[in-house]
Amino acid sequence: MIRLKSGQAAFLLVSVLLLLAPTAFAQEIRFSDFSSLANLQLNGKAHQAQWQGAEVLRLTDGPASPAITSEQSSTYFTIQQPLTSGFTTWFEFQVHTPAVCCNPGDGIAFIVQDSTATDPTYGASGVGVTSVGATNGGMGYAGINNNLAIEFDIQQNPWDPNTNHVAVQSCGPSTNTPVHLPGIYTIDQNHDVTSCLLSSGAINTTVPAIGDNCTSGRCQDGAVHQVVVEYTPPAPGQPQGTLQVWLDPQFIPGTHTPEPGAPTVINVPYNVTFSNSNPTGLNLNNGSAWVGFTGSQPQASTVQDILAWEFTPHTSLQLQQLIPPGGTENDYIFGGYEFAVTYPTGFINTNDLLMTVLATPWNKLTFFQQRLLGTQFADEACTLFLETGGNCIVYSVTCQTQQQQTVPCPSETDPTIAICTQFYTSDPITSQNADFLEADPIGSNNWISIFSSFTSQPIDPIVGGKGKGFSDVVSTYHQATLPTHLGAGGLSEIIPAPRSPQGNGICPPVQ
Repeated sequence: MIRLKSGQAAFLLVSVLLLLAPTAFAQEIRFSDFSSLANLQLNGKAHQAQWQGAEVLRLTDGPASPAITSEQSSTYFTIQQPLTSGFTTWFEFQVHTPAVCCNPGDGIAFIVQDSTATDPTYGASGVGVTSVGATNGGMGYAGINNNLAIEFDIQQNPWDPNTNHVAVQSCGPSTNTPVHLPGIYTIDQNHDVTSCLLSSGAINTTVPAIGDNCTSGRCQDGAVHQVVVEYTPPAPGQPQGTLQVWLDPQFIPGTHTPEPGAPTVINVPYNVTFSNSNPTGLNLNNGSAWVGFTGSQPQASTVQDILAWEFTPHTSLQLQQLIPPGGTENDYIFGGYEFAVTYPTGFINTNDLLMTVLATPWNKLTFFQQRLLGTQFADEACTLFLETGGNCIVYSVTCQTQQQQTVPCPSETDPTIAICTQFYTSDPITSQNADFLEADPIGSNNWISIFSSFTSQPIDPIVGGKGKGFSDVVSTYHQATLPTHLGAGGLSEIIPAPRSPQGNGICPPVQ
């Protein structure tokens, strides 16, 4: 289980991913730190580093000499992420330890890209996940085509309105640039660079200080910042969805979700899919692209670190892993939430079977009407997972041979298989009303309760159960009244979610 540091908050939604090749480490994007760099492609100067006792993703080094050459970097998760149904990402970063006074730069960017080429006149090189980006104020993404970049800029270049701003940049499938202002500018060897600001509302120059404190003498470390980016696709019949960016918002306690009404720093119309009428959209690979970070520094150097990161698309997500021996927890990490299975001690997977978990988002009211109403659990509601775009999650579990032939999952005669899920929620779920349901076969409403435990401290809730085998599994909770007021956003009340216990695994052992 990947755990979040005490005091961190989190926010995300749900995802669809292509079926992965069998691996013991298949997962979505959830890094509570960067002690592991699994599934990350590091380019340019990006590398793992240690800062204040934690492993971080370092984008620029900020060496001690003021005569250093510039640096640039990029990092991408090597599994493309589905985007067209929407996504939410949360990350934490810090700018610190500048080597010079008083104007270190350049800044970092969160980037979505499916690049086919880079323009070497910007100093860029590589294609796709190997793109590095330009020098001299290029923010690490200048010269890369077919991308959307959300930049956090700490240095004023000729094309910048000030030294401290957040901006959304895209020229659609064409080469992206960090230029915000009208006019023609020079970056590296390209003397004809123009603006790729997404729209007039896609820049905020009044945000809190992003970088170092450089009032006098040696600069002081900048603050740790938390960012949430959420893309909501267009509603049916509408040309544009919305792209929202939060910087250090107030979070629902125990989550990475901004409190309802928390102000955004950017909130603009956007559609991620390119068309002739939508030139700032991207040409996507089956609706998917790589996601990650870029950064750059000029000779006025600084250290720029990503401390933690979660990313969850808003659609179904499927992961497949080898079933481990009994007593070993098998975690299926879906960005901001996860599912875990532990077979009892003594179990041996003699046939090297694989387990596939499909996480499917359901509208809360639709799930009640179609799958709970008329059953013995009609006084319950499915638990809303905040990382899903306002939906519940149903886990459908199947097993396969190494040749991908579907077979029954290994089962037990007694309910001794530990099954659990961990999530962020705003629902009023407690140890007194929590439930955990299983339906066999998949898609049926033959629900039984497998609930065995609920834990709420100190990170995020865990609902545990014990079963004999697998099918559909969903977290629910009992209600005093029928859920007549439920909608796409779930319960109207926002109740802080407490946090769950630290440990090596998330499932309590089955007794």
